[in-house]
Amino acid sequence: MFHARSQTTAAANSNEAPFSGASSIRRRPLNQAEHSFTLLMQGPQPLAVDGAALGLALPARPVPLDELRTILLHPSCDRTTRDGVWRHLIEQARTHRGAWMVAAVALAAPMLRRLLKTLNEMVNAEHEDLEAEILACFMEALYRVELSWSHPLLRLSRLTQFGVLRAHAVNQPELLSEPKMSDDRLALRYPSGHADLLLARAVEAGIITAEAAELIGMTRLDNTSLADYCRARGLLYCAELKRRQRAEARLRQALISGELSGTAELGGMTASATRLRSRS
Repeated sequence: MFHARSQTTAAANSNEAPFSGASSIRRRPLNQAEHSFTLLMQGPQPLAVDGAALGLALPARPVPLDELRTILLHPSCDRTTRDGVWRHLIEQARTHRGAWMVAAVALAAPMLRRLLKTLNEMVNAEHEDLEAEILACFMEALYRVELSWSHPLLRLSRLTQFGVLRAHAVNQPELLSEPKMSDDRLALRYPSGHADLLLARAVEAGIITAEAAELIGMTRLDNTSLADYCRARGLLYCAELKRRQRAEARLRQALISGELSGTAELGGMTASATRLRSRS
């Protein structure tokens, strides 16, 4: 059984220190995440886990997450407890996002800082940009890691590292040549009723961007796999997948609301909307 080994007030004061320095240090993503966590824990009902319900070697009471962080970092914390707690944190971050996502980042901060030091020697990027990329890949890893795997925190570390290295590969693949396009990227000309016309109208209406239209057109209509699309452009797969999902959601909503209907050129586009809905 563990006992609290630190006081919340002391932890808060120590975490506030980096934010009293230069503004560039305050803006660093990891510092911002830890500062946000400190503010969360200062509320009247700080985030906590139910030690009694979780079992493991935790106190049989609600355990605030700042105390839980101390427990997990202590050498006497066994692997079974650490793994069980991290599975619970991952589930909470996936389910509730928001504050629990901030908490997951804060509790993983020591690991993320070690990873930052390692990747800083491998990746040619500005410090703040690298920190931001690490955080983005870590949050993506929270959704990708399998809860049945052993050592979930180690798995998160590896998934995060692989994600960053893919985004900042030293030996980038040779980019494929792009098809020639008109100078006016928005002036797409297609026959009436063609699905590409729907994308062009959506761009003209400001519903989606020209880049999103190209992404949807190539990966949905031209049968180019998203993996090949990203590889040819040196893009991160997970980022482009989310971008396509968001763009298609806006496109479907515009079709449902009638924002893209009522023009002669768009006759018969209902079938295209159905196709986009079924492929999402």
